[in-house]
Amino acid sequence: MKYVNKLTSWVINKIESEYKEDIALLLSVTGHVTDHDEHGECFDYFIPETERGCELAQTFMIDGVGHDLYPRTWARMEQSAYLDEMTFVLANASILYAKSQADIDKFHALQQKLEDNLKDPVFVYGKALERLDNAMDLYRTLMFENKSYRARSEAGFIHLYLSQAVAYLNHTFADAPIFSEKQAYKKTPESSVYHCPDLTFVPDSFFNYAHLLLTSSDIHELRRIMHALICTTKDFIQERKPKSGIQEKEIDYQGLANWYQELSLTWRRIRYFCAQGMVEEAYKDACYLQSELLIIAQEFQIDELNLLDSFSADNLSNLDLRSRRLEQTIRQMIAGHNIPINEYASLDEFLAAN
Repeated sequence: MKYVNKLTSWVINKIESEYKEDIALLLSVTGHVTDHDEHGECFDYFIPETERGCELAQTFMIDGVGHDLYPRTWARMEQSAYLDEMTFVLANASILYAKSQADIDKFHALQQKLEDNLKDPVFVYGKALERLDNAMDLYRTLMFENKSYRARSEAGFIHLYLSQAVAYLNHTFADAPIFSEKQAYKKTPESSVYHCPDLTFVPDSFFNYAHLLLTSSDIHELRRIMHALICTTKDFIQERKPKSGIQEKEIDYQGLANWYQELSLTWRRIRYFCAQGMVEEAYKDACYLQSELLIIAQEFQIDELNLLDSFSADNLSNLDLRSRRLEQTIRQMIAGHNIPINEYASLDEFLAAN
């Protein structure tokens, strides 16, 4: 624990005199000082022990420098350890005041959990995928944006999510977007504000696209840049998928059989629509079946099954043939694991069995 300056002493004195039973920890955070303003170093946040402890919170300005003394619950601190909240407030934090040794130990345990999580290749891969999904969701908004200032903001957040995904796969973290090699590789006071320890690997052309983001204000150009940045980051993530550990549970082939029995009607409908030349209906059901096939490919760790590339409005015979072959592939997977398909040749046969 350390006392930084008079402002730190003021907070500690206030805790000890007015909130001694209500505040577990007072913490400082390094890494976001600008122009020697000591922001975060005199104090950054506190962890309340009771509801009353939240009354310590206040914001104020001294000589043009804003200060925010705010609460973070233990639950939020745990979220930081699992990369679901700001990470640097846990990783870069130092204890200024503690109510008890138990509180100190609890906080250090969360810092250790963060460190352990960042070392876990399966964990960081999953978190990288989450950030990629965040970026792709926001990209959908960007695609329909018509105001430049909003588009630039959305592009900035897309880049932040992608920077975080890249950092996680480097077994580190980033709480701000990374635009250059200087920020990613060099330990300087200027680069420390990005809260990102050294990176080892980045996606192809990652910094080039990031630099273009800084120099472009055209909406169409921003969309192009963000699309390229998402694509290169997606490839980067997929190349680093752990060879084992992603799915610990045993694959449920009975579940696959149940899924096939439910979807078998869709295959039958596609065959009928193809035979009758019903283009719209065939396309609709093929889209639905394709989405289901993508889901089971991920769940059962098999190569994706391509149905829709065979669709042509001018000739449905290729769709008919491809759908039959894919159905046979699914049936062989089920049979190969000795799972019976619950099917009957006639109603009489079903009634006799049931």
